[in-house]
Formats: sequence, C-alpha cells, structure tokens
Amino acid sequence: MRAADGVSNMALAHEITVNSEFKIQKTEPGEGTIEKQVKDTMQKAFWDALREKLGEDPPDFSHAMVLLEEVKENLEEILLPQHTRVRAEIKEVIDLQLIEQQADAGTLDFHQYATFVVDMMAKLCAPARDEEVAKLREITEIVPLFQEIFRVLELLKMDMANFTIQQIRPYLQQQSVNYERTKFQQLLKTQEESGTDGLEFTRNWLRRNAQKVFTPSELPQASTSTAAPKPTPNFLLNTAYLEVLDWNHENIYPEALLMDEHRFREIHQKAQWLILVSSVLLVTYNTVGAPIAGISELKKQLKQHLSDILDGVAFNDFNGAMPNVSTQVLKDVQSSLVQHGFSALPEDREALLKGQVEGVASPDHPVHKIMKSRLFDFIHNFISRPTQNPQVLLPTGFSAVAEELSHVCGQFARLISHNRAVFGVFYADIISALLKEHESAVST
Repeated sequence: MRAADGVSNMALAHEITVNSEFKIQKTEPGEGTIEKQVKDTMQKAFWDALREKLGEDPPDFSHAMVLLEEVKENLEEILLPQHTRVRAEIKEVIDLQLIEQQADAGTLDFHQYATFVVDMMAKLCAPARDEEVAKLREITEIVPLFQEIFRVLELLKMDMANFTIQQIRPYLQQQSVNYERTKFQQLLKTQEESGTDGLEFTRNWLRRNAQKVFTPSELPQASTSTAAPKPTPNFLLNTAYLEVLDWNHENIYPEALLMDEHRFREIHQKAQWLILVSSVLLVTYNTVGAPIAGISELKKQLKQHLSDILDGVAFNDFNGAMPNVSTQVLKDVQSSLVQHGFSALPEDREALLKGQVEGVASPDHPVHKIMKSRLFDFIHNFISRPTQNPQVLLPTGFSAVAEELSHVCGQFARLISHNRAVFGVFYADIISALLKEHESAVST
C-alpha cells in the first residue's frame, strides 16, 4: 500500500511536470451505474430531510447547521494564504455558536447567510465563473439555492486546485527528476523485498535493442548505409527509445516508460501517419510522373484530404481506410491534370495508381519500408545530435509533412529527455552489464 501510494504521488507529480495543460477535471459517475444511483439517492435524502426540517413549525435547524458548517469549510478551502481579512470575515459572520443561539431563539435568518455566502463566492471566483455565481441570486427557495451553492463551490475548489498547480509547476519541474527517481527507488526496494525484479521488462527492452546494435543489420536500413555504429551506451539507449515508435504489442511495456505509455502511443500513431502520408505522396508522384511533378498545390491538397480521411483512424486500421484514400487521390490527381492542361489518366493508369496507393499501407510494401527507414533514421539522428549542433537534414520525401515531423520530434525528444534524467542511473547499470557481456562474447 505504501508503494502504491508512492507511485500515485510520483505519477501525479510527473503528469503536472510533463503536461503543461494538466488540469483537475470534475468527474461524475456514468448514467445507470450503481455509483450514480447511490450518489443520487443519498443527495436526494439529504435535501429532502433539510426541506422537511425547515418546514416544521417551529423550524428544525439541525440539518441547516451541518450545512452551514460545510459551506464555511468549503469557502475557507478556496482562500489563498494572503486572504487573512476575508478568512476573518467568514469566521465572524458564519459563527456557528452564534447561529445555534439564533436557531434556539427562533431568530435565524437562513436567507441572510445564503446571501453572504453568494456575495463571498462572487468576490473569490474566477471571472469565468461570474455567470454561474450570478445565477445563484435568481434562486429564491432556500433548499434549491443551497443545492446550487454546493455545486458551484465544488467548481470554485477545482479552480483553486488548478490555480495552485499552475503556481507550483515551475517548482515541481525543478524537483521532479530527483523526486520521481527517489519514489521509483522506494518502489524497487519494496519489490525486491518481496522477491520481485522491478526492472524485469526494462531489462528485456534494453537487451532486445542491444542485440540490434550488436547486429547492425537489425537497425533501420538507412543506419546501415554508413559505418556500423559503435555499441556506446547512448547509442544503445536511443535505439531502445526508437522502438516505442514501432512497438510490438506482444511485448510488455518497460516499467521505466509506463508513466508516459499513453504519450508514447500517441507519438507512435503520429509516426505511422507520417510514414503512410509520405508513402502515398511518393507513389502518387512516381506513378503519375512529369505532369504533376511541379504542382506543389496538389501535394498540399492531397495531404489535407489524407488527413481528413485518416482523422481518428488507428494506425492498425489504416488498411481499411485505403480504398477511400485511393479514390480521393485519384480524384485530386485527375482534377489537377485537367486544370493544368494535361490529359486525364487512362483507365489502366487509374487502376495502377489506385493499386499502388492502397498497397502502400502494408508494412511489407517496398515504399513503406523505405519511408519508415528514413523516418526512423532521421529521428534517431535527431535525438542523438549534440546540443551544439542542432541541425538535422529533413529526410527525402517528407517535405510535405515537415511541420508535423518537427512536432513529433520535439514531443518525442522532450519525453525521452525527462525519462533519461529520471531513469538514467538504472539504464546505465543495465547497459553496462550488457556491454560487458557483448565484449566478453566477442573476445572469446
């Protein structure tokens, strides 16, 4: 339980650090769920009891006292440390001992306190909540009014939590590497005590990629066109990082990458999109040839239409979308040819173009293989480049998707930079052992 709590804290700190748009969102149980039914039943029972108690003669304020105490606590939760005067005002006005005396004397004006609470909420809320608070003034019945007060107070508390996150994010970013590493070390120690290797799948991942480095033919084709890379720790780790962009889902994700798994999967999807779109453009221009060679507008149009068709389609479902892709490509090409004074493609060339476009989604298609190799080699060079030499030439065939490629590389580089900083000490030990094994095997 301690380990789970530590991982939860580590995951939250990590999310705040790497996700600049992270916000706490209000969650509601789904319609028809038992949780939703229980919640609705309990809330209805509370408000019905309050309505019944206030409707007695004389009114019974016992439920109302509990309600005001909760309202007071909620108001204090949305105050900042510097709100000393406001805090004092809330304590002075919502004086539970005084309110109880008023209730006993029959002089308690519940509406007066409701008005004070709404006025205080109006002072403390963010501008985006002004309309929500203003609507509270339109409610005259006391029970519906306090129902809405509680609902809006929950929103204000959420706003304050998100504001606090914004304020502490720079501090967390400074401390997160050491914090995450310490928490992970605590988790490893807990697992070690129970006889579990907390880095089993991380070792498997690095060993699998060490074999690629030790056997250059296993690396992307473009990498083998130059001298075989030296099996340095940095090269090996970058090769391992590259695998997440072509992940085999039969392999279990490394423990050291788990907190960013969903982000890596998103980048994986984007990388596959880059490969497919650039491959379609390449076979289209190669198949049609000279008549469209210099028409840059067509390339932009094709890219946009491909994006529209593939929007929301998972990379492993690309094959199913290819008939629509080929139909759209053929339509755009024919239109462009006629517009620029060329003859439309004859039926046999139409069939050839459609076949080439539809086939290129297959990982075994020669063009797909070439574009994948170029992309992966480019990304590998990008994440391996020295900081003082940031220039990396755009791979051939990717000019139409240069902006998307730049975004993918930047997002990927930021993720692995943080990951390397946190888990580098663990990677170093594992990689050092793998290199020693390799040197021993080579020497014998």
